[in-house]
Amino acid sequence: MKNLAFILLLLAACVEAHGQNIDSLLRAARVNPDTAVINRLYEIGYEVEMRDHGAAKRIYRTAGELSEEIDYPMGRIRFASNYTYLLNLEGKLDSSLTINLKALELAREIGNEERINVALVNIGNVYHYKRLYNTALEYYIRALPWFEKAGNRKNLATLYDVIQVFYQRTERPEQGIVYGKKALELMKDYPDDIIRGHILINLASLYSNCVPRRWEEHLECLKEALRIAEATDYIDMKASVLNNLGNYYLQKFDYKTAELYGQEALVLHDSIGDMTGYLVSLRGLALCNLQKGDYEKAEAYAQEALILAQEQEWDVEERKCYQILADLALLKDRDYVKSQKLIFKFDSLGNEILNDNIWRANEELKIKYETEQKEFQIATLNERHKSTILIGIIGGAALVSGVLALLFLWLWTKQKRRKTELQLKQLEQEKQLVATRSVLEGEMQERSRLARDLHDGLGGILSAAKINMSELKNGALLEFPDVEGINRIMGLLDESLRELRRVAHHLMPESLSRYGLKIALSDFCRTVEKIEFAWFGEEERLEHQLEIVVYRIVHELVNNALKYSEATRILVHIVQDTDRISLTVEDNGRGFDTSAATTGTGLQNIRTRVAALEGNMDIFSTENEGTEVHVELKIKADDTGTDS
Repeated sequence: MKNLAFILLLLAACVEAHGQNIDSLLRAARVNPDTAVINRLYEIGYEVEMRDHGAAKRIYRTAGELSEEIDYPMGRIRFASNYTYLLNLEGKLDSSLTINLKALELAREIGNEERINVALVNIGNVYHYKRLYNTALEYYIRALPWFEKAGNRKNLATLYDVIQVFYQRTERPEQGIVYGKKALELMKDYPDDIIRGHILINLASLYSNCVPRRWEEHLECLKEALRIAEATDYIDMKASVLNNLGNYYLQKFDYKTAELYGQEALVLHDSIGDMTGYLVSLRGLALCNLQKGDYEKAEAYAQEALILAQEQEWDVEERKCYQILADLALLKDRDYVKSQKLIFKFDSLGNEILNDNIWRANEELKIKYETEQKEFQIATLNERHKSTILIGIIGGAALVSGVLALLFLWLWTKQKRRKTELQLKQLEQEKQLVATRSVLEGEMQERSRLARDLHDGLGGILSAAKINMSELKNGALLEFPDVEGINRIMGLLDESLRELRRVAHHLMPESLSRYGLKIALSDFCRTVEKIEFAWFGEEERLEHQLEIVVYRIVHELVNNALKYSEATRILVHIVQDTDRISLTVEDNGRGFDTSAATTGTGLQNIRTRVAALEGNMDIFSTENEGTEVHVELKIKADDTGTDS
């Protein structure tokens, strides 16, 4: 009766579950916890989640702790599903993945098929947020047969929804729409359910990305989703719909209506602490005011959005903000140089995104390899367990000679299996190595193409423009102000040509192709006063791809030292022997803790390049005492070339 009374108390408290009421609720829950109390906490947390993410997290944590306290496996699994949804929204993806993997293991231990497949979907969601879309889809597909067989319409609709989002992210809208319509059909008997609202929002995005764009269906989905959000008082969903409506009217050139929706969405995102949605609203408002000609407001919104994008390390949004600010520099300030600098930042981020995509492709290969290895180990252990039981039964009934023969057979089988495992591991490593080398070769070819296109295409146009301006200046009778104006334009053309050559040179240095690694690195190091460069040993040309890899590694390490270390002196040493080449980049900057995980893609890209060439990389650093990075690569017989 006590527990029943407490559940009724929770039902009454649910309506006003805010602030101190939540504190009282959680204290009461700890007095005499049981499974009914814990499950009711999860229900309350789900309702509070629509209005206050922070309060919902506190409720979920308490329910999870009580589940541990009374050893309630289903409560622990449910904690993972509810709590990690909010961690995903906050971008805490590594923590979310760890919790969901533990939940999957626990679900398998208790043999609950439903929770096993829910955990698979949740893990897929984490990889989806990490933008490892192929890995995410593998987890979704593994769970799909069970959901279709189980017949739970809401769960199956949710899974169809996440699959349609996958196709949205991978720019395949037509395939995504198929799953979105399936999900809506399953939810037709639940017109006001928030699951249906989420499906409608994602389906609307797919309609807007079709070719041609299906604006009428897009708008219908958003209006229905807005009705559901208002009916359920789901602030998060309403803010998301308003952002999408603002974008719709922006595309229709109705900037006044778009701005009204954007401002309302901004207030709602701010009220629930959703900084991701807040950032999207800011950028939309910046675009509205840019198109309206209110450049002051547009710049204020864009600057605030840029700061948030940098804080959240959201490179795609940061790139869009630079594009808006570059347009404003021309339209508002008439500052061509400032606009070009912002465009350069825009292009640089595009290059970083390219590198990030390369890293993600390698990461997916690594995840797939590790997953297959783990599954192989589990299968091997199961087979070994079965073989051990069989051998025990036969051994108990056999004569001593039979036991010895079977023991010999078992040892032989074990040795053969171990040999097979080693061969499989070696084959998988070789497969991963080939894939990584292919990615590096593709990157090299793309950089060469971009550098060539910039130099031959845009460079030729700018040079022709400069020649024409010079002929105009010399061949016409001009007043002094006109001559001065032409001189300024020619100066800007000169600066643009220099900037273009610099970008093209960084993409693929001409001196590297023509004169080799030593000359290219020497040229690069001379551009920065604080760098000391030294080359020791052989000077024979290497295979072109190896030279490019070494050059890129030095370039990335030097840039890291310049950007983050605050160093006053940087040493770059190269030692080339007949069978190996080693490089050392050392600075006297502030250093860092090498035991802490690094979040940047720079060092990860270097490790990928080194691993692809079967090399070694060591980092030595102490805070306030500088950093030293040492890389050693093998030179194979076919890696040497001739001077050109």
